[in-house]
Amino acid sequence: MENIIFTILEEENSNGKIIAEKLSKELNIPFYDKEIIELASKNSNISKNVFYTIDDWKLSKIITPFPADFCIGFSLPYLTDFVPIQDKVFFEKSKAIKQLVENKSCIIFCKCSNYILKDYKNCINILIYSNDEERIKNISDKLNLSLKDSKKFLKKQDKKLLSYYGYFTGENWDNKKCYDLFLNSSSLGIKNCVYILKSLYNSIN
Repeated sequence: MENIIFTILEEENSNGKIIAEKLSKELNIPFYDKEIIELASKNSNISKNVFYTIDDWKLSKIITPFPADFCIGFSLPYLTDFVPIQDKVFFEKSKAIKQLVENKSCIIFCKCSNYILKDYKNCINILIYSNDEERIKNISDKLNLSLKDSKKFLKKQDKKLLSYYGYFTGENWDNKKCYDLFLNSSSLGIKNCVYILKSLYNSIN
């Protein structure tokens, strides 16, 4: 049986993580999300808080914001050379992902994971997206915000994703050339998305 790696990326609040977790249980293969940061933090001695903080940055090649708490948990070497900390963090996450996928079928839920594993022939890259109305409702329910505020929040998160993905890959996050399959969780539903991906996995194996 060939080892298959699914990278699952999502448009903000499109139920991509739920789909990835359910698929992991259906196929009985590992699901990696927070585990990536935990391993990267352990390998690099950079605080997990730093990884999560940078994941939420709006990045730019010209101007990169540095939140007041960006240096929490940094060891001295990461402050004294000329490599931007966001690049160091991305490098460590990339190493952790490659370590986790070695010799096993698994599901990776992480921004830019399709780019990180672009040279892996056994990797299938999936993008989960959904209708804006449903995404706004998901945010409203999750964060207890008005629909108006949820729409503003969603717009802000979409810009962050666009800048983050573009910074590290030079591509738009929704570029069709970066994925093997797009799934609309609004029209298909979570159950059918899982079924499609499970069927794909079984057909390859």
